Amino acid sequence: MNIAIQKGLNKLKSTLESKGHNVFEIGDNQNADAVLYSETDTHPYYDVNNIPSVTAASSVANVAYGVLLVNVSNKTEDEVLRILDKRVYSPLF
Repeated sequence: MNIAIQKGLNKLKSTLESKGHNVFEIGDNQNADAVLYSETDTHPYYDVNNIPSVTAASSVANVAYGVLLVNVSNKTEDEVLRILDKRVYSPLF
């Protein structure tokens, strides 16, 4: 999974990389499946997945894409990993 992460979340970044995820900082010119941030972050997320080649490819193929935004404040590393694995914060039922 490609994960964009807020600067300063180095311990979480290392954990995710050790689990085989491609982790990079928010603002890097890469396509992300998930964005991890804390409450104090003020980065504009509108530029995540707004890479021209990705946008052009999706509009031609009419493919929907998106990104999972995860506020990691007050969450353990295990909780974050579970959220990423299931791609939801909690079960629906």
